[in-house]
Amino acid sequence: MAVRPTDDAAAPRPADDALASRMRDVLARQRAAFLAEGTPSAEVRIERIERVIALLLENRTRICEAVAADFSWRSHDQTMLSDVLLSLASLRHARRHVRRWMRPRRHRAEFGLGWLGARAMVRYQPLGSVGIIVPWNFPVGIALAPLAEVLAAGNRAMIKLSEFTPVTARLLIDLIAERFADIEIAAFVGDARVGAAFAGLQLDHIVFTGSPRVARHVMRAAAENLTPLTLELGGKSPTIVGKGADLARAASRIWGGKAINGGQACIAPDYVLVHESDRERLIECMVGALTKMFASLRDNPDYTAQVTPAQHARVRGYVRDARDRGVRLVEFNPARESFDSGTRKIPPTLLIDPPDDALVMREEIFGPLLPILSYRDVDEALAYVNARPRALALYYFGDDEREAERVLAATSSGGACVNEVMQHVFQGELPFGGCGNSGFGRYRGGEGFKAFSLVRPVYVAPRVDALAVLRPPYGRAFRSVVEFLLRR
Repeated sequence: MAVRPTDDAAAPRPADDALASRMRDVLARQRAAFLAEGTPSAEVRIERIERVIALLLENRTRICEAVAADFSWRSHDQTMLSDVLLSLASLRHARRHVRRWMRPRRHRAEFGLGWLGARAMVRYQPLGSVGIIVPWNFPVGIALAPLAEVLAAGNRAMIKLSEFTPVTARLLIDLIAERFADIEIAAFVGDARVGAAFAGLQLDHIVFTGSPRVARHVMRAAAENLTPLTLELGGKSPTIVGKGADLARAASRIWGGKAINGGQACIAPDYVLVHESDRERLIECMVGALTKMFASLRDNPDYTAQVTPAQHARVRGYVRDARDRGVRLVEFNPARESFDSGTRKIPPTLLIDPPDDALVMREEIFGPLLPILSYRDVDEALAYVNARPRALALYYFGDDEREAERVLAATSSGGACVNEVMQHVFQGELPFGGCGNSGFGRYRGGEGFKAFSLVRPVYVAPRVDALAVLRPPYGRAFRSVVEFLLRR
């Protein structure tokens, strides 16, 4: 999820018009090149993927510096992990499997016609040009991870980057232009008007990562062209800590994920449900886990700031709203530093049993705040989760395998982890995506190859005209065949 500007009904600016015209021109030339060159071979697809891999490897330091500049500070190590290494994993996985993915899949010909030489198969053909709309929170990873399977499927790509990370966007545009003709891959940056124009292009598929609110606008624009979509929309991902779970382990792993990118991740734990008898001990363990991770915060290079002043003010507003409601707050500030001005960093803060109408419980947090909610039994926890929109991820901690299976069976989410958070995204063979309010469609693990391909069923008839009996005029032979088929 990425929060985006409010919709602006003002007339488009000349610069926006020019960029929209350029995007349409690039798409037209991509389509012409696609038709002229035909379906690319495995060698061409692999070579394109390898160019993206080289882009990342040769410029990883510049990428870390650019993202840090956009955030006012972002941990270089976390950028290396989430934007560089995760993208490389997707690209290398696609390179390794593309030849197998491309092969037609043989299927059994019905009615016994296979014995006569009939063949049934599924062929995977490129769609054409795929659009990728990228948010600000992982401005490189969310651009290049889906690109891996877009290229593996033989497509060309157009990428719309976020205006909230302008330094990174400019760098990525330049790096792509150095290695690719725009009829292969083209990247653009612009505000909501540009995003609306991009979503309205006659693309063959659009991958959008962002908020449910903006996704509805993207869907409306795409509907004009009947463009299929893959939507990854975040949400309030719950964590359920089972009664008697290893609380020190749970606390360490929860904050190991929550602290990534200063909490600005679509699959970050958004709130924790813990048995009322374990609540205070879990709070102690979380403070202990954070103490091991961060001796200080304000000038700590491992701790990431909020991306923009508006995001910073929004998250601070959640804390202020909770305080005004009398919610108990546990702020982690080991060096007792001031965060009143001069920084966009916000200390990790636990909010103990906030009411459901508190801002922090009504909206996806996207920051280093973590509500801790008490439950009396696991049924109450499951009812709480199921009463809310389906999230992009769900996490369970505990060693009771039966309870873990019950939690997984009784809930729905885009993905899930047991005794860990966020790690399902790092498993190269697993698909990634949402459900319900958190989106639809999947990529990674080969699912993106299918999503970005024309999955085309093909039937090849045998020389013998075995189906002649099924054509008019219908007679005894036709009815005998029908009777046989009814009894099968």
